Amino acid sequence: MHARVDTNTPFHIDLDWWSQHGRSLRRFLAEILDEADADVAPQDPLDYLDPQTAEVTQIDPLWVQVLATHAHKPDYITGTTPLTNAVLRALIENVNRPMSAVDLHRRINRTSPPTILRLLRTARTEYGIMPVNEGV
Repeated sequence: MHARVDTNTPFHIDLDWWSQHGRSLRRFLAEILDEADADVAPQDPLDYLDPQTAEVTQIDPLWVQVLATHAHKPDYITGTTPLTNAVLRALIENVNRPMSAVDLHRRINRTSPPTILRLLRTARTEYGIMPVNEGV
């Protein structure tokens, strides 16, 4: 990770990281859902219409289910959700649009932006979360 990250640096989930490391974001999404819902979800990407921006993006059907049925419920991210998991859930809820430590702090409503930034510096090894412009 480059040395110039700060609490305003935008981070996102590097979706390629998951497959490159033999991990499955679908499995993580399925854990958020009821197993019955996850088992019947198709694997082909679906068009998702962002209700805030009206932007259409193609995302995994499980991701669409999480957004439609879980992401806006009060228990989606709670005070007892592990912090790294809460960060990943916030990025999922935000349809992987980049978020800074400040943005994540506002959404998660725990700890402080500097603490979240320290967590983000290590989140790559667990969830492939990295600065947006890394490697550019």
